[in-house]
Amino acid sequence: MKRRTWLAAAAAATVGAVVGDASAAPAPPRRRSNELRLPFDHGQGRLLITHAKVHVGDGTVLDDASVHVVGSRIMAVGPGERVSAGDGAERVDLGGKWLVPGFIAAATPLGLVEIGAEDSTVDTERKDDKSIRAGYDAAVAVHADSSLIGVNAIDGVTSAAVTPVGGLVSGQVAWIDLAAGDHTGIVAKPRIAVHAHLGQTFGGSRAATLAQLSETLDDADFFDKRRAAYDRRQSRDLVAHPRDLEALVPVLRGQIPLVVEAHRASDLLALVDLAKDRGIRIVVVGATQGHAVADALAKASITAIVQPSENLPGNLDRLGARRDNAAKLHAAGVRVGIAVLDEAHNVRNVSQEAGIAIAHGLPRAAALSAVTHNLAIAYGMDADYGTITAGKVANLAAYDDDPFELKNVPTQVWIRGRTLSMRSRQTRLRDRYMDLSRFRDHDAGARR
Repeated sequence: MKRRTWLAAAAAATVGAVVGDASAAPAPPRRRSNELRLPFDHGQGRLLITHAKVHVGDGTVLDDASVHVVGSRIMAVGPGERVSAGDGAERVDLGGKWLVPGFIAAATPLGLVEIGAEDSTVDTERKDDKSIRAGYDAAVAVHADSSLIGVNAIDGVTSAAVTPVGGLVSGQVAWIDLAAGDHTGIVAKPRIAVHAHLGQTFGGSRAATLAQLSETLDDADFFDKRRAAYDRRQSRDLVAHPRDLEALVPVLRGQIPLVVEAHRASDLLALVDLAKDRGIRIVVVGATQGHAVADALAKASITAIVQPSENLPGNLDRLGARRDNAAKLHAAGVRVGIAVLDEAHNVRNVSQEAGIAIAHGLPRAAALSAVTHNLAIAYGMDADYGTITAGKVANLAAYDDDPFELKNVPTQVWIRGRTLSMRSRQTRLRDRYMDLSRFRDHDAGARR
């Protein structure tokens, strides 16, 4: 742990700076109070990426820049001639290619489901008759050997906010990096948010749903302040199990966000009031009618995570769905995230979703932030993720050109500073059947 603490602290001290000689390591500075203790942090291995067009993720672009990585962290970013990794480092010359932060998959069951029709591979929800399931912790159910992890990783998705489903309050979100097979370290941080749903989720009415959510938050606050009395059975009955209420206490304290799927304008305004009245952090997922109340969302500092391709109303809540929703929200000052929602198999299509948003008015730089930096901020993970900045986790993807052009795919991906093989179950199947001659030879032999 001491080696890990020094590495991250030293990297944090070089934010915005460059390193001239990696052999002359800086003295270990004081540890950042908000620095994440990551289970995978290591100080082994050095990587120097040179001649890259670095799109930092916050709107900054650095031409002909270098990125120095030590272990799992970025040590320095800057002009190529001023960044050195010393002898023995792996060197990658991008020759002017784009280098972007790895994309983040938001509100996804990735890692909780393999085959939807086979129950033994599905851990997306706690199946009971309770509407409040906040105690369900997705982190303990993540399957590191899921084939979907590798499939999405080689297309540039390097992190995910793994999200349970079901009920009014579904459970706790886990942050993972798409490090396939890393059973002990795939979860970077558990319990980073609590996920909930509005609409007609409870009692067949949105009014009943809002009332139930409000009562649940009241009881979570009551339980937090009167735990001893509850343990002595000297308190009133509560709306949910104590463990479910306890899971909501960090939300009430402002330590983690309440991430709520909501689409209708009236529900979005109800969340604005909830954030104001209770002083809690709210992130909205879906926000189909967000463009109609964008000013209110911006004033309340509510992040809206949208899926631009969803332009057809599946129900009345989504009436008015439009592909320029992200652009209109951004223009109003809302922090926008872009995601492939409620999907595990193809979260890699987030680059196409961003491209759709760009085609309908979202600035290109804002689109990159919407799939990287803004999502890290929304989930409270921006101290360690979301931009190509010294001190942050080295989740990176290289492209020949614009990653939001449909024809472009990553030429290389790095997760936690390690180079991916760029192979997955799908590429192996492709290669297996690419050469059909063996089948023709087999058929000819059978005919003889």
